[in-house]
Amino acid sequence: MSHTPLGEICVSLGLMTPPEVSAVLDRMAQPASTGMRFGEVAVSMNIIEESELSRALAQQFRLNLVPDDRVDKLQIAADVLALVSAPLMRERLLVPTFLEPEKRVLSLLTADPTDITALRQVQAATQASRLRLFVASKAALRRLIERVVPVVAPGGERVAARPLDVREVDADEALTLLVEPDSAMAAALRRLDGLEGGEAEVVGDPEAVSLLLGHDRQVRLFYRRAVARQLDPYFAGWRRACPGLRLCPVESFGLSGRSAVSDERARAFFLQLTEFLLLAGESRQMDARARVRRTARLANALADELELRPEDHDAVSIAALFCDVDELSLISGMLDSRDEGRRFALALTVLRQFDPPWDIEGLLGGVERRLVGQEGPGRDVRVEVLYTARAAVRAAVVDGGDPVAALGTEAARHDARVLRALAQVLRRQGLRHQVAAGGGQSSAVIVAEREAAVLTALEARFGAAGFDVIVAADGEQVVQLARNLVPAAIVANLRLPRKDGISLLLELRRHDNTRNIPVILITDKGGGAKDIARGLELGAEDVLEKPVHPDVVVAKLRRAVARRPNGSVGISGVLADLSLVDLLQTLTLGGKTALVQITGGAEAGGVQVREGQIVAAQHGRRTGDEALFSLATLEEGRFEVRFEDSGADNIHGQAEFLLLEALRRRDEARNAEG
Repeated sequence: MSHTPLGEICVSLGLMTPPEVSAVLDRMAQPASTGMRFGEVAVSMNIIEESELSRALAQQFRLNLVPDDRVDKLQIAADVLALVSAPLMRERLLVPTFLEPEKRVLSLLTADPTDITALRQVQAATQASRLRLFVASKAALRRLIERVVPVVAPGGERVAARPLDVREVDADEALTLLVEPDSAMAAALRRLDGLEGGEAEVVGDPEAVSLLLGHDRQVRLFYRRAVARQLDPYFAGWRRACPGLRLCPVESFGLSGRSAVSDERARAFFLQLTEFLLLAGESRQMDARARVRRTARLANALADELELRPEDHDAVSIAALFCDVDELSLISGMLDSRDEGRRFALALTVLRQFDPPWDIEGLLGGVERRLVGQEGPGRDVRVEVLYTARAAVRAAVVDGGDPVAALGTEAARHDARVLRALAQVLRRQGLRHQVAAGGGQSSAVIVAEREAAVLTALEARFGAAGFDVIVAADGEQVVQLARNLVPAAIVANLRLPRKDGISLLLELRRHDNTRNIPVILITDKGGGAKDIARGLELGAEDVLEKPVHPDVVVAKLRRAVARRPNGSVGISGVLADLSLVDLLQTLTLGGKTALVQITGGAEAGGVQVREGQIVAAQHGRRTGDEALFSLATLEEGRFEVRFEDSGADNIHGQAEFLLLEALRRRDEARNAEG
């Protein structure tokens, strides 16, 4: 089999220029370079580095390249190292990494895939049916051999080989553990891990996990949800031994043909992507965009509250996004003749082209019949969810508000069960916004941005961070909304229609009730230092130049809101409206410091959150993690949130993983009761 010349590959990869290739070839023609190959000469001339040569060799022979940092972290079993003699490994710079016993396939790191003589020696010594080659740089292989290959003691005694211990590599290195009590699954995981470079430690015995943990280590520990109950007794001890431990439950490791990503998460990704793509190109109808997003969010929340089947939930989510698509100017074209005269004609024409696996046409048809009075409430709960969500958005029902009062006489036309669910959703969202805002001020954030894609990204990220996002179409609307709502903050483009960012700032500073609202301005790329300086002089919280990352804007937004004096007050409610897990998630996402007290059950309890981290918990006589998990299972009782620090400290895990575990235990308790 012929291969592309190495020099040609180096040029294609940008490692060398054609004149440099010519210089190497000229040097190879000289007597002093007799016997040297192209790559060796190029390295000796300092034209390329050894790591770059390895990359070119891997490309030339279509092999996988193992980067230096991965070679430095490899773990190799002693019995595999013993298959090849130490002198051969040292002399020819090759290291066996994994032997698949059933097929006798040996994985081998080599610096030179053309060293056929050495490769044959390895194959003969190991009796391997086949070699699976990986390319690594000479420097990385030398370092690896220094650490793991047996050496001969001064007296001639052979020092036993032993694998590289991950604890000896670097105490600051993050470690990945896969804990799998099933021996067959663990063996399969080890084989898979070996093929992928051996970056993870597969542990079959939970008792052995503590040997790999350290107080100053950062460790990610993956385990299947199916074995969570079996591992549950070990979690608290592992966290004490390693405060930096992150527990990562997965549905499976993918060995059974199932994805490690849950169906629920995959659905959520698909629907959010659909929403983003639908709205990202729309730049003219900002009010319609906001209405579409609000309807979709409310319909999704109602579907969750009413516990619709996943397929019905998906159908409602898609229909909610498209039922008002005719109001967006980015959707255009000829209507299908079958749809002329129908209320949702454009949505049906667009969706029918993609043959959706849900009965969207029947669902939108049901909403249309409800709107014209051809049907009464109660026939199809999916239709009622869409019908009610759409009406609530048009009636400007706000989070925490009373939907019956907002809908007025129209409320009698809605299904009573869906109206009750809507009231519950609005109460829960209202509580979340109060908590996110710190109790004493609005959680609303007014966003005004000319680019639809940027606006969509900011809306989604702000909503996930616990803020109630209000979209304004122009600068004049920003000022009107600010006077009426007195929001927690404003995020606006400097070049808005009707009133630009500078004029907007001046207008807000003239009035007492809007003077202290933090304003973050965003300038278009190349806006210039003059715009930035002018905005800061007039009191903007910050002026950011595009491209901006939504996470950066959220961080600055939280800082601005936290600095604003608001006279934070306590917030109280019932767990039936907002569960403790949801409440803590809102506090941690917002980076809040708060004491949450739970009463009304057999035993009182409390959780301390400090700067977005859960640091303490108590439930009766229980403290720490176990108290937190015990409180998370409570379905009844009252909560009170006070934005203060009690000074308690008995939990040291990461908030996101503590909440995942709390959620798992809550769901487990519900299933047991059911």
